[in-house]
Amino acid sequence: MKESKLLNSQTLIFNIMKTKKVILSGVTKPVKKSKFVASNTLRINYEDGTESVRLRDTDVVTFKPGEIVLNSGGWKTVATKDRMNQFSSIRVRQDKGVWYANGKAFYDGMVFNDAGELISPPIDVDFDFIKQMKKKINKFCSLITKENLPVPSNGDCWFCLMRTEDGETMGDSSKNHDHLVDHMEEGYLHGSLLVNAMRERGYKDEQIGFHYQLRVVDTFKRAVRRYLQKRLIPGIAVK
Repeated sequence: MKESKLLNSQTLIFNIMKTKKVILSGVTKPVKKSKFVASNTLRINYEDGTESVRLRDTDVVTFKPGEIVLNSGGWKTVATKDRMNQFSSIRVRQDKGVWYANGKAFYDGMVFNDAGELISPPIDVDFDFIKQMKKKINKFCSLITKENLPVPSNGDCWFCLMRTEDGETMGDSSKNHDHLVDHMEEGYLHGSLLVNAMRERGYKDEQIGFHYQLRVVDTFKRAVRRYLQKRLIPGIAVK
């Protein structure tokens, strides 16, 4: 009973509504005005004349003269898709785990004109690649057990351990995600990877420590699966 109450309290902390100040904290250009239009979502008018719909820390829809730009920030979630559909004229749907925007395979930064026509280059979807990569990711995540839940150490992968001044891991800063594929092929599960995945999912360090203490492996598995899918399978919906 005690552990259940603790878990519920941590879940409550994680789900607290983000404030306008927190959402705007990652904005790098001057804001003219902003207002809430949905949960954790702001409509922002920038001083340069552009307008956006920002979900948490990502401008998921940006309106420029004659253009509509879509960007998931790597988080192809139900909430992201809903905001794109609700606040733009572009229809985003999911089929077999892959996103499509107005019938075109989705990718971050795709640009449409006001008529809804894709004006940036289209991409192809490699379903065989997606299937094989998902299989590798799931196999790797199965290594996470109550008996195998490593904590971060200075001996961990350099790309996962070290961070830039902007807070990015060295791997993300260099866009070298091949090291993650190497980890999966080698079965190299380490603490820095687990913590990076949990932090990206929104957990604070004290919450991560709480999950370590109770050996809540399912949360770690979901976080790592999402973390790897985001980086290794462009266009797929993360779960």
